Amino acid sequence: MAKNIQEQKCPACGAAMRFDPKQGKLVCDYCGTVAELNADGPKPTTQATELEGFDFNSLNEQAIDPNAEDLPVYNCESCGAELITPPEQAALTCPYCGNNIVLTEKVSGKLRPDGVIPFKLTAGELPDAMTKFYKDKVLLPKNFFSESRMGKVTGVYVPFWVFDGSVSGELNYNAESTKTYQQGDYEVTDTDHYRLTRGVSVEFKDLPVDASGRVDDALMDSLEPFKMSEAKPFDMRYLAGFTADRFDQPKDDIARRAERRMRNTAESLADGEASRGYGSVHRVGGRLRADLKAKYLLFPVYLFDIGHAGKNYHFAVNGQTGKVVGSVPTDAGVSFSYFLRRVAVVLAAVMGISAVVYFMGG
Repeated sequence: MAKNIQEQKCPACGAAMRFDPKQGKLVCDYCGTVAELNADGPKPTTQATELEGFDFNSLNEQAIDPNAEDLPVYNCESCGAELITPPEQAALTCPYCGNNIVLTEKVSGKLRPDGVIPFKLTAGELPDAMTKFYKDKVLLPKNFFSESRMGKVTGVYVPFWVFDGSVSGELNYNAESTKTYQQGDYEVTDTDHYRLTRGVSVEFKDLPVDASGRVDDALMDSLEPFKMSEAKPFDMRYLAGFTADRFDQPKDDIARRAERRMRNTAESLADGEASRGYGSVHRVGGRLRADLKAKYLLFPVYLFDIGHAGKNYHFAVNGQTGKVVGSVPTDAGVSFSYFLRRVAVVLAAVMGISAVVYFMGG
């Protein structure tokens, strides 16, 4: 293992320490010692941090900075996940396939993240977050709360590329404006046709795109937003007690996803602007240019399963905000009863309106 990686040992008893999201400090579970994160190391900023970006096209996956600190990267032989974890952590469970990983170093990665958003939510707060999530789920099976079980919870820092950029250029439209009026015994409709050009210039800041092929893109998108103002310069000690996935998505694919989201937003804004004052507008062409830069950050996510009636339902929780995303079971009987109740309410409302109309008409 690279010799310049420092282990987070307790200064009192020598046991491994972990990062406590609630206190924002390193704690020892054996003797209770609490240590400031900035002790014997770079002091993380406590206010909004403007992290240094770089041109995404210049990214070298092997070594951004030849002088960067080596990061220990371990491999899950079951699903291929490459995980970054503090060197004092002796074993862990893969957050994606549940396989137990013996931490035998595979490679020292020099692609150091630019920053990290630390966990703020503790694993002990997840049951309350799940209770709030279930609150408005009226179609859950009646025995769900008494018989469901939460599986092993894994706190993992998911890799994201966070993009700044701009989209500029011109879009062309065909537009029509219709006017109808009465002329003698005839109704006349006049239609004017226009050719429109709209200039586009849109700036984007902190657009996140997950860079792990082992997590569903839609799931990660649903966990947004993350508060970028709380991002800190990367410090390995934030990972103590957690694991971090190493990005595995080709850089060109990630850049294309980000550019597509930016272009779609710019086109939607331009379409809305072009449609003002016209009856119908159709985009017929144009040209947009995108200029992107990216930062490599780690975002906090809890992953776990909820087991019920022999099935597992996958969940993810934003470790910063507590937002819950996942699928839930539904009970056919409960669904049918709920449907009947809704029909009864609608019928009662309709009959009430009919009675009022009849009474007023009589």
